[in-house]
Amino acid sequence: MASGDGVVRRGHPILTCYSADYPEQLLTTGIKSGECPKCDVPQDKLGSPDIPVKLRDLAAILAALSLVNEDYGMWTRACRECGIKPVFKPFWEELPHANIFQSITPDVLHQLYQGIVKHLIEWIKEAYSEAEIDARSCRLPPNHNIRLFMKGISGLSCVSGTEHNQICRFLLGIIIDIRLPGNLDSGCPIRAVRAILNFLYLAQYPCHTDQTLTLLNEALTHFHDNKSIFVDLGIRANFNLPKLHLFCHYVHMIKLYGTTDNYNTEYTEHLHIDLAKDAYRATNHKDEYLQMTLWLERREKMLWHDNFVQWHLAGDPPPQDRLPPDMDYRRSIKMTKHPTIKHVPLDSVVCDYGATFFTKALAHYVVHTNQPGLSLARLEQEASHVILPFQTVAAFHRIKFHAINAHGHRDSAITVDLVHCQPPQKDKRRHIVPARFDTVLVNEDGGGTTGVDGYRVAQVHIIFTLTSQATAALFCTPENLPTHFAYVEWFTPFGQPEANHGLYKISRLVRNGERLASTIDISDIRRSVHLIPKFGPVAPREWTSSTVLELCSTFFVNSSSDRHAYLTII
Repeated sequence: MASGDGVVRRGHPILTCYSADYPEQLLTTGIKSGECPKCDVPQDKLGSPDIPVKLRDLAAILAALSLVNEDYGMWTRACRECGIKPVFKPFWEELPHANIFQSITPDVLHQLYQGIVKHLIEWIKEAYSEAEIDARSCRLPPNHNIRLFMKGISGLSCVSGTEHNQICRFLLGIIIDIRLPGNLDSGCPIRAVRAILNFLYLAQYPCHTDQTLTLLNEALTHFHDNKSIFVDLGIRANFNLPKLHLFCHYVHMIKLYGTTDNYNTEYTEHLHIDLAKDAYRATNHKDEYLQMTLWLERREKMLWHDNFVQWHLAGDPPPQDRLPPDMDYRRSIKMTKHPTIKHVPLDSVVCDYGATFFTKALAHYVVHTNQPGLSLARLEQEASHVILPFQTVAAFHRIKFHAINAHGHRDSAITVDLVHCQPPQKDKRRHIVPARFDTVLVNEDGGGTTGVDGYRVAQVHIIFTLTSQATAALFCTPENLPTHFAYVEWFTPFGQPEANHGLYKISRLVRNGERLASTIDISDIRRSVHLIPKFGPVAPREWTSSTVLELCSTFFVNSSSDRHAYLTII
């Protein structure tokens, strides 16, 4: 084999992992359809969590396959007794140190997203009204990590794994409060969906401990404890699904071969686009093979040249050792160099941006910064005497968040989160684009890396900066001030998560009939947060995606919007 340095060496590859979808696994192992390609659990017991699992007997299967040249009847009978099809000399039969049944690995794409998640969405649509599911799906508030299905999800066809991933991010929240027919316990399907989503996110962790693997097993146990509701509703007769049964192998395979991103077919499936579809589209569709290889070769050379240029522009840094992945999802805030609008009148701040108490909130911030430790009554008194020496502010409509890698370097090429706060405007076709003011997680007092202690949800209405003259006139120590401020409206503090779905319930924080608002430093904003409205038994049809944050009073904090939210909002 020729290595990267051009030297040809003798290699002895060993078959360790075999990543494939379920039909390919059956074709490779010779197992009959409907059975597990790894263990010998009977087909009618695949849905039982109590049946002990044991890998198929490789020695007995190899002995049966070796009879192919002796007697055909004896060969087929021996294969049938071993539980496999009579396959003529499979490629793995004489491979050294290989056990094909142990090499079959979990597959997040086909077993989770295109497997059980696909089934789960169909069960949900049958258990509840499709019209109600669609009504809730198109009335969710916007968020950077949430795709809005404005026509609902029941009419989707040929749904991809990416779309199933996007539906999973809000599936749990939209079924809350919907009543089941026959007065059945509505908590059972919610707990079942929550268990599958927990298994989905835990299975994709970039690193594992004994504790996370225990949580993975517990999530599967919780689903089996609540799955009977789908039988009671007449949706399922049993749960003898091979892809569901394969969940019980995840912990063992993770311990054996590492995390699931090592053998997820999603990466190889995506290469179909890069190496086949895009390359074919670049040809004239005649003698395409030579054109495709030449196009790919040129693209690869351009990529390497670009990497060299970027490396040279960065000052020829030495190569860095790649650190193993961890669970530290640090983020940094990136603001644009220039404001979106340089001069926004204070009247427009109130009317267009909805910052009703902008001057009062800024006055409170000024007094609290100059004189920390004042009582609330004294703070109110001092704030009433603050006069703002300006009539306009510079407004920003975006806050970008970039990931920080294990070396502490920010990857500015990838925006992992984005906060919008923009007033109504017209697009190029003169159509009105509704206002959008996102909700965020704010560090109020010593919030940690995980959990919600010290954090509170707020809605950002405007991000602004002050001129150096205004800063010098208002603050005693202007050199220690942040550069960007945000006007936010608060929600109630976090309480205890709900028992069935595990989501936190919050509502608007109102005092004397008015929403409580403050001016904060944007560095206190940790991330955007997606809120799912409390729709009740039937979603109000007058609500829309752009108005639901104003019309609804109670929300659930969505912890499934992305992996970072799942890790932090617990």
